Amino acid sequence: MGAARRRLVKEIAVPVDVTPVGNLPQGAGVALVGEGRSFEDHIADRAASDRERFGRMVGRSNAMQSVFDVLGKASYSDATILLEGETGTGKEVSAEAIHRGSRRRDKPFLVVDCGAMPPQLLESELFGHERGAFTGAVAARQGVFEAASGGTVFLDEIGELSIELQPKLLRVLERREVRRVGTNNYVPVNVRLIAATNRSLRDQVAASKFRSDLYYRLAVVEVKLPPLRERAADLPLLVEHVIRNLGPMDDQTARVVRSEEFLGALAHHSWPGNIRELRNYLERCVALRDFAPPKSFDAPPVNATSPESAVNVGQPLREAREGWVSSFEKRYLEELLRVHENRVSAAARAAGVDRIYFYRLLWKHGLRTREPSSRDSDDRPS
Repeated sequence: MGAARRRLVKEIAVPVDVTPVGNLPQGAGVALVGEGRSFEDHIADRAASDRERFGRMVGRSNAMQSVFDVLGKASYSDATILLEGETGTGKEVSAEAIHRGSRRRDKPFLVVDCGAMPPQLLESELFGHERGAFTGAVAARQGVFEAASGGTVFLDEIGELSIELQPKLLRVLERREVRRVGTNNYVPVNVRLIAATNRSLRDQVAASKFRSDLYYRLAVVEVKLPPLRERAADLPLLVEHVIRNLGPMDDQTARVVRSEEFLGALAHHSWPGNIRELRNYLERCVALRDFAPPKSFDAPPVNATSPESAVNVGQPLREAREGWVSSFEKRYLEELLRVHENRVSAAARAAGVDRIYFYRLLWKHGLRTREPSSRDSDDRPS
């Protein structure tokens, strides 16, 4: 289970020409950058290009430039960082970029999705366990905080961390030590923590679902990643970045996806799935040579006469929106299970999510009678 939920990201060395500018032959600057442009112009263009990216993230909008500025400064320290943003806004890519820009870049970068497993498994995944600590614990095992020694731990969906595990994570941040399941001994750890959430932890604190002391420990540096609909100016840059990573394509396809008409059509879509949705859409366009506008899932179809279509303006916006999202999630899961004849693994693959996480969604919406575990098979939901 641990191998499936953790990923070690290794630094990739890229050869760079480090010939000093002063050693270039006279006139080489003009020869390198083309006729009519000075070497200084070329350097200015490269500097502008560097400002439009941070690690594998790209963006020239004011919103992203502000994000890059904060992340760039924070990467030089060991400060704990909390990334907030909707699904698909690039929280894990941001965390990886921070790690690569830090002094810990040559050490492990380990990722744990706190929403992908039940609390019992998550405790072992984070803090490790001793042999015999529970049924099936046939050998002692390090948790991610020990395994990432000297490096960075990225906890995605930190808002899903159970209230029982929150004090244990707080101790890691305050005392820099962990206690494996099944022992009373503490082990010192040396890691940098980055956490991410697609919900407001402040609201979670106000609702007594998240500890305030843990929140303040996590939010030493708090960064909100803007949704794609708020950074339309970045679409041309993002499209270019994505299609360059899709591999070779025919000339006609390349012209279409770079055309003003195509980019203009993209700007009219609200991209609820953000950059992940954009990448999947572009990959489909290139694979099928089908450039139809992306379908909109912004407003889930409901019967106009059903109670779900009524808008309760007496609710705060956030509560009303969460209610609609929850309603859509449940109907989506029900329809997906119907289409795939209740085969959970097939439905999870179609939804593009981990099977354990899919089980968790079923349990959350009452479509399953018990909480998920690592022993769940591919059977129909119970």
